[in-house]
Amino acid sequence: MKKASAFALGFLWRSRHVFQNVAMAAPLAMAVLGITACADESDPKTWIKRLDDPAQRVAAVRRLGQFFNDTMTAANNNRNDEKVKQLLDDSVEPLTKVYTSDSVDDRTRNDVIKLLADMGDARATLAFAKAFKDFEPGKTDDDVKFAAQGTTRIAQAGKLTDQPLIDALWDCFARFQPSKNNRSLNLVKDLEAAVMAVKHPSYGPKAVEKLSAPVTDPKDMAQSMDQIQFWQATSTRLIGELKFTPGIKPLVKVLLTPTKADLIFPVRLALSKMPKESEPILIAALKGTDPDFAALGQSYPNKGYIPLVAEPLAYISRPAGRNAILDALAAADNDTNRTVLAIDLTHFPSNPTSEKAYLDAYSKVDGNAAIPIMGGANGHAIMAQSAANFFNPSLTDWLLKETAAAKGEAAYAMPPAALQAAIKLMTNAQSKAVNDAVAKIPGQAIEKDMFKAASVVLDKCKQDANCYVSMLDTTVPSTPPSAKMGHVKAAWMAGIYGNEKTKQDLVSKVEKIRDRSVRLALIEAIDHLAPQGDGATADKLEKIAETDRTAGLDAATDEVYKVALKLRSRVP
Repeated sequence: MKKASAFALGFLWRSRHVFQNVAMAAPLAMAVLGITACADESDPKTWIKRLDDPAQRVAAVRRLGQFFNDTMTAANNNRNDEKVKQLLDDSVEPLTKVYTSDSVDDRTRNDVIKLLADMGDARATLAFAKAFKDFEPGKTDDDVKFAAQGTTRIAQAGKLTDQPLIDALWDCFARFQPSKNNRSLNLVKDLEAAVMAVKHPSYGPKAVEKLSAPVTDPKDMAQSMDQIQFWQATSTRLIGELKFTPGIKPLVKVLLTPTKADLIFPVRLALSKMPKESEPILIAALKGTDPDFAALGQSYPNKGYIPLVAEPLAYISRPAGRNAILDALAAADNDTNRTVLAIDLTHFPSNPTSEKAYLDAYSKVDGNAAIPIMGGANGHAIMAQSAANFFNPSLTDWLLKETAAAKGEAAYAMPPAALQAAIKLMTNAQSKAVNDAVAKIPGQAIEKDMFKAASVVLDKCKQDANCYVSMLDTTVPSTPPSAKMGHVKAAWMAGIYGNEKTKQDLVSKVEKIRDRSVRLALIEAIDHLAPQGDGATADKLEKIAETDRTAGLDAATDEVYKVALKLRSRVP
């Protein structure tokens, strides 16, 4: 009995001793194993702390990415949501510290910059600047792609003020060569988008420098991709967006440089954004009074530089430019320049002087002249079709007369061009004569169906502009294409008979009408009804164009924007 008691007491003593040792050793063992019994795995701060531990960093970055995506989803992608803001407050700077550390492996650094790009927070500028500065083609392409995306988000939010990042972005852009990029097509687009989103004033002189670089062979793939499509096209857009007026003369020089012909359209658009400053420089180029321009013009046979310079003047659409084109048209000595300069006059507000010069030029163009820069089309047919843009019904009789008199190649080219213009312009008194001319076209020509559709509208509304506007509220037929002429006719007659109120009514229809041909007629009528310009209408049209582009729509979107620029340019 005593032995049993002693044994029991010894067992109890040893057990107590073991339990004490275990209890004392547990925290040490947990620490050694990296186990934090009190850590809250659902708290982002837990994972932010683990960014400092190389063994847990990869998992921490990925988990923080999940937190961000989940929080944004719950907030309906509202970055101003308090929970989103709190997560960014807690994580952006620690993540930036990780990216800028020299001890981080490439894979982790790439994951971090992608997450920072998605976050798009201005406190990540050090990371984005580092990605741009450290760019190595073929090695860190993805880092630059994500840095560009993040920089774009910051710039679009109006929060980019960090000059080192602004400078680093341009430096990366200036040495990036799409011709040597074979890893990411999106990188080219993202880098260009970032430069355009930032469009910092300091980029103006740098863009001019890039634009002025020589292009010796535009057919060479590297020069085409790097110089024309990337550096110089982007620089052209930048000069226009920044309204950097010291860039105007370099832009006009591009127009007069044959090896840079692919830049003509972006250059024209850029000049249109600085209309008052661009006009006198373009006039100097057209007249050859600037020796630099005169020297460049010598490389064009048959004064082929004239149409290139006159076209942006026409889209600027101001009185001095029209007078310069009238002078150039009177002095034109070949059919190509006569045809193109005459058509340029239709971009200006209609007046008797322009119409007379137009008809005089038409009479000097050979009836069977093919115009090379217009795809070899017949000069008379081109001019007949464009005459509708004068919105003058009295030209209908002239169109019918010229159609009947056409011979040779013009006999085939004139009817579809001239009669479509006549259908747009005809009044009730002229409709029978137009119908007779259309009926002479052999076969089931589309012009016959166009005439029928236009006649219905003309018979209903006659000279009532309000009636024509109301016709635009009816559904635009999807098929056949000729059926749309009813709506086109309504827009044209509203332009012919309308006034200021009509113009405003037409503006209210632009957003609703998505059919390309009808919307084009609509904005042509608005253009005609705003000879003195209209800043408020320009604002509305620009907004519509921007909405269309964002939505990926092409309902004469470029034309809407160009008319907006014209209306803004004309304002005294």
